[in-house]
Amino acid sequence: MRFFISLSYNGAAFCGWQRQNNGPSVQEHLESAFSVYLREKIEITGAGRTDTGVHAVNYIAHFDSGNTSLAKEQQLLLYKINAILPAGIVVTDICAVAPDAHARFDALSRTYTYYVHTVKEPFLTDLSYFFPYDLDIESMNRAAALMIGEMDFTSMAKLHSDVKTNICTVTEAHWTPGSPMNNITPAGLANSYCFTITANRFLRNMVRAIVGSLLEVGRSRRQPEWITQLLAQKDRAAAGNSVPAHPLCLTKIEYPYPIFTKTQ
Repeated sequence: MRFFISLSYNGAAFCGWQRQNNGPSVQEHLESAFSVYLREKIEITGAGRTDTGVHAVNYIAHFDSGNTSLAKEQQLLLYKINAILPAGIVVTDICAVAPDAHARFDALSRTYTYYVHTVKEPFLTDLSYFFPYDLDIESMNRAAALMIGEMDFTSMAKLHSDVKTNICTVTEAHWTPGSPMNNITPAGLANSYCFTITANRFLRNMVRAIVGSLLEVGRSRRQPEWITQLLAQKDRAAAGNSVPAHPLCLTKIEYPYPIFTKTQ
């Protein structure tokens, strides 16, 4: 049987989602935990890669198992698996799906958020990027709107990536006031911002390059229309600097069919 799992992870302790030779990955820990509990070799396929230090909430992955009792023992499995996994990873749900359902290839869209704060705040250090400059959010949103649609994002992609195309379709891109820790730092909300972007696919380093470029606009070093010129250049060196990974979080993945219906 094939199962989808929903999980969240703090990427600080991992070298990304995908199994690596140079450090611990989320995929490695999950496969180990499921293999130990189910007493069979389990291979887990994720909805996509996340880089070192990047977080995820409601990340989706799938695996196959010959254990026919899994569908009836889901809560026990969640309890046991989470007891094995390190503190930085939690599996929140599991459901049986069609044998051909695929966590990566069936995904219609993915949504990321990125947090920036402009006034020093110690509680935000681990989840937000301290950028000590006044930002023109209106101009940044005008620039972000120019990226909505089907476009070539070569200028925002890591060089020499192993992909067949750099064409992505962005359906949402905007800045709003927001902090990852609003309950702790409500007074700092006016100086904290959240960038949200949704697309059918993302290239390596794409969101971090986009945020770095939009910050150039926010500081009035570039006009919003520069984004259109930048995309047309298809030159990564022409874009803004890549911002740090730790404030980036994959927050939502959409599928063409319902999953985890009992919790939605």
